[in-house]
Amino acid sequence: MIGGIILVAVTEWLWPATGHLVRRIVGKEQHGLSIDVEEPTASAWVFGGKTYGDLAPPPAQVEYDRLDSWATENGATAVSQRLSFILRGKSDKTVVVKQLEPKVNCGPSTAGVPIYDDRVPTSMIPHSSTVLEADASPVEIAFKSRDGKQIKSPKYQVTQSDKESVTLSVHATSHRCTWSVVVHWSVDGKDRTTKIPNRGQYVVTGSNAATQHWKVHGELFSD
Repeated sequence: MIGGIILVAVTEWLWPATGHLVRRIVGKEQHGLSIDVEEPTASAWVFGGKTYGDLAPPPAQVEYDRLDSWATENGATAVSQRLSFILRGKSDKTVVVKQLEPKVNCGPSTAGVPIYDDRVPTSMIPHSSTVLEADASPVEIAFKSRDGKQIKSPKYQVTQSDKESVTLSVHATSHRCTWSVVVHWSVDGKDRTTKIPNRGQYVVTGSNAATQHWKVHGELFSD
């Protein structure tokens, strides 16, 4: 398997606000789709070409809410990411969001030491999910209900006052993958697309290229 991508859609009240910077993707049209995008967060990273002892300061000495920025400053690539964004209309005219289409390009995974943050709390609230295997043939997004059954791909209808919150959980298994999402939507019968992020791509990498896996607090996870 080249890489796995999991997209988890939750209603707005299930996703608590975070302190991350929100970027808004907008166009010039009076009626259309606006997307508020938060910077993705991670709970596991691979530090290319490094061992646990090379990391300074050690992750156990980093404040919990700074782990993501600390990992970025040390050149890490996320093993998994969570991306939250809100779909809303620019006016009272209904916008139909037809499809969330992932774009993926995968290659060899990053060699280095993976660090896992096992202090991240796991939500006990069930949610619907969308699963994509990036190397499947044909590539297919499978939507699943709260009880794990496959369901038809949903279509969101939003206005300025009626919005939809979506969370994407993305991970790679054995390859390094750049990824983005193309949102297909229409208003007044005209089809449009918006890319997330609007520039560049996000990156995740598998941890299979490492011989040892560590937890944030310094415990050897596996070798």
